Amino acid sequence: MVEEAIPHRGQFIDTLKEGDRVTEHFRVLRKSVKISRTGEPYLDIDLGDRTGSLTARLFQPRQSAGDTVQAFADLFQVGDVIRVSGRVDLFQGRPQMILDKLRLSREDEVAPALFERASERPLDEMEKELRASFEAIEDPMLRAAVVRVFADSAFYRRFLDAPAATRLHHAYRHGLLEHTLSLFRAAESLRACYPDLDWDLVRAGVLFHDIGKTEELGERAGEEYTIDGTLEGHVYLGARRVERAIDSIEGFPEETKRLLLHLVLSHHGEREFGAPIEPATREAVFLHQLDNLDAKLANARETLAADRNGGSAFTDRWASGAVGRRYYKGAPKPAAEKDVPGE
Repeated sequence: MVEEAIPHRGQFIDTLKEGDRVTEHFRVLRKSVKISRTGEPYLDIDLGDRTGSLTARLFQPRQSAGDTVQAFADLFQVGDVIRVSGRVDLFQGRPQMILDKLRLSREDEVAPALFERASERPLDEMEKELRASFEAIEDPMLRAAVVRVFADSAFYRRFLDAPAATRLHHAYRHGLLEHTLSLFRAAESLRACYPDLDWDLVRAGVLFHDIGKTEELGERAGEEYTIDGTLEGHVYLGARRVERAIDSIEGFPEETKRLLLHLVLSHHGEREFGAPIEPATREAVFLHQLDNLDAKLANARETLAADRNGGSAFTDRWASGAVGRRYYKGAPKPAAEKDVPGE
């Protein structure tokens, strides 16, 4: 007898609060089996839907015989959708879910749109803007390099769909494209302020700076890094793709190649933040600062939008991820004055 399908109940992560009982479908973003301080195994996973992500844990039932935790872990892989039952509590000030049980979800129970956020900007609008950015590059060799990279159909489709990060900023479908275009528009708006920069070099650097994320990140927003992403990182992966394209263009100037690769390799700014080399040209300094600005402002915007800490004027520190910052939500708006009878 086939078990009746149980559809999504509408318990989205951004609505959950301490004490809630949860029975819902979520996508698995990360999983591992760990050992507690008492020596007991437990399942540690990150669950996600289109509104956010949440850590969940399933502990070994004391009365169970056998490795129950491992048995549960073997039911699913990262990227699968599972139906869980549990409760929400706080651990070190952060909400988490303590699970009682879980099972693999069926395809007829859930729709993919429930579990993946996407840019609010229409894709066709952004794709048109991306194409226009290619044409803005006047230097024929730099334009040829950009066209050569984006002519790879598999890469191009992945670039359109990819998130820009796992959690820090633009961590949703089409996020990499949105982030890149935001940088391009910002750079163009500052041309008059810095007329001595090589603006074609800047434009190409903006378009190329994060293309390695198409190989570094998983297929869906929030997933763990790929093997290549973990071992090599998006900075190297992106520079490698650019170098291959350049080397396929006859007569590409060696100095231009050197400067362009430096932009990609140095855009994280400092070695402690993943840059193999620090910015050593004016264009590289500009690109790094602009990239950092856009990422940090996006982090602030997204953290404030997702805030659930109604009892504080600030967001929770953990909510901004690796940024580790509490954002001020602003003074509370005064309540509307009530009409006074007789006036």
